[in-house]
Amino acid sequence: MRKERVASFKKRLLEKQHQLLEEVGRSALYGKDQEDDSIKDLGDQANTAYTREFFFELGNGDRRLLRDVVLALQKIEDGSFGTCERCSEPIAEKRLDALPFARYCINCQRVVEEEERMATG
Repeated sequence: MRKERVASFKKRLLEKQHQLLEEVGRSALYGKDQEDDSIKDLGDQANTAYTREFFFELGNGDRRLLRDVVLALQKIEDGSFGTCERCSEPIAEKRLDALPFARYCINCQRVVEEEERMATG
């Protein structure tokens, strides 16, 4: 892959990393802001608990995505960016354009998703 393309992906990944760090921090702060349940009635406490859980789950997704972004940035540094983790073949540039943090080529991604479905199903 050309150096200019790699530099473009790195720039996008760094921007995404910054965005995710802000979102993860915001959802963590929201959960901490909701600690005082002593003055609320039972309905308010339940609503607060639901909202806190909702933001926690959003945060989990952001943390997973952040992990993938950081991993992609590490791959840029070590020269393995754009290589499928499963079959070691190059990941199509169109796929990387859509998901610069993609870990697998499209074929291996399908296999991984099918394995995950089988494991949880």
